[in-house]
Amino acid sequence: MNPDQNWYDDLETTIKIARLEGKGVLLQFHRDGCAGCKKMYEITYPDPWVHSELYEWFVPVRKDILQDRAIRSRYSAYWTPSFYFLNTRGNEQYYQNGYLNPEDFRVLLRLGKVAIDLPRGKYFEVIDLLDDGLKNFPDNPKAPSMLFTRGMAEYLLGKEKSAFRGTMTEIITQYPDSQEARMWTWME
Repeated sequence: MNPDQNWYDDLETTIKIARLEGKGVLLQFHRDGCAGCKKMYEITYPDPWVHSELYEWFVPVRKDILQDRAIRSRYSAYWTPSFYFLNTRGNEQYYQNGYLNPEDFRVLLRLGKVAIDLPRGKYFEVIDLLDDGLKNFPDNPKAPSMLFTRGMAEYLLGKEKSAFRGTMTEIITQYPDSQEARMWTWME
């Protein structure tokens, strides 16, 4: 295994750096012999878009799931590779298990970033980032989740129920078989 040298290995130091830089933390659990981890190192992380977005938005840290038991327990981690998006207090905001190709990982980076930014009231940034994600990855299986989250940010920005209802209508039209389409809440 040849992990990228730009990853930290101490979680508390990483959290402090993230706080100073105003970024989130991406915590990846890995282990020796993990086939998904190997594919991340060989295929996903070398992608120039992945590399750029990862370091622009996050301070990354890698932990061995078998060696770092206290941290594994803190986040209830059980799989490799797994990705935990943490705020600057070290609290988990979003996570995903398993290997992801470059496109899927770029979508995950967006969902992780907005999970950190949304509670901080960064609604315009969330909307812009998700619009970018939807423009670049409209057919990704996580596109309905990006659209739903964008709708939440728009609602929180202006408390306009009609705007969120419009987003839900868009989801039902574009992604009728998605879980998000089944989240329609209005009684007709």
